[in-house]
Amino acid sequence: MGIVGNLNSNQLQFFNSEGYLVLESFTSPDDIKSLRLKMEQLLDQFDCSSRASIFSTRNQQQTTDDYFFESAENISFFFEEKAFDDNGNLKQPKQLSINKVGHALHERDPIFKSFSSSEKFLSLLYSLGYRKPIVIQSMYIFKQPGIGGEVVPHQDNSFLYTNPPTCTGLWLALEDATITNGCLWAIPGSHKGSEETWIPSLCILPEDFKLGRVGDGDVGLLDVAPRALRLF
Repeated sequence: MGIVGNLNSNQLQFFNSEGYLVLESFTSPDDIKSLRLKMEQLLDQFDCSSRASIFSTRNQQQTTDDYFFESAENISFFFEEKAFDDNGNLKQPKQLSINKVGHALHERDPIFKSFSSSEKFLSLLYSLGYRKPIVIQSMYIFKQPGIGGEVVPHQDNSFLYTNPPTCTGLWLALEDATITNGCLWAIPGSHKGSEETWIPSLCILPEDFKLGRVGDGDVGLLDVAPRALRLF
C-alpha cells in the first residue's frame, strides 16, 4: 500500500485559511528523547576551540563565512552573538552558548535522518500535495537563557525561495515552548497577500500543547509542549 495522507479536511482547510497548522502528539516521547540525547552527544563531541562561527538574526550578512555556506552539507555549530567576552572566550559552557546546529542533520546523522524520512512526515506532506518531497535543510535550534538573540518577524520561505512556492516548514517542539522562553508567534492569514508576504507553514507540537492568541489583534501566540508539530 502506498503513502496515504494523514491530514483531515478540517485541518487542510485551517492550514490553507490561516497559513499555519498545529498538530498535537505528532511524535512519541521516545522519539523526542532520542533526538535530544543525540544532540547532547554531538555537542559533547564538538571542539569549540577549533571554530567559532556566530549566527545572527539581524546581521547574518556580516557574520556569514565559508563555514556557514559549507554547513548546507554538514553538521555545523553556530554560537550566539553574546556567547563570547571581549577576549574571545566563552562566557559560559558551550552547551549554553550555541544558537543552532545545522543544516544537514537529516543527511549526516542516522538518528535525525531516520526521523526526517519517517512515514509520518511523508504522509503529512502527501496530504499537502507533495509526491516526492525532499528535505533541503534541517536544524536544531536552541533558546539559550540570558544570551539568546532576538528573532525578529520573518518569513522562513523567503530564505528558501522558489517560484512558484514549493517549500513548507516543519517545526517540532522538543520541550515546552512558552511566552517566557521563546515560543512561536503567527499572523493568521498573512500568507494571502502578494508574493512578498508570508507563505503557509506547518508546525508540529507535542501532545499536551496549548494554543492561544494574545496581544494586539491578529497576532497569535503558539504556546506548546514537547512533541507538537507546527506547519508553516
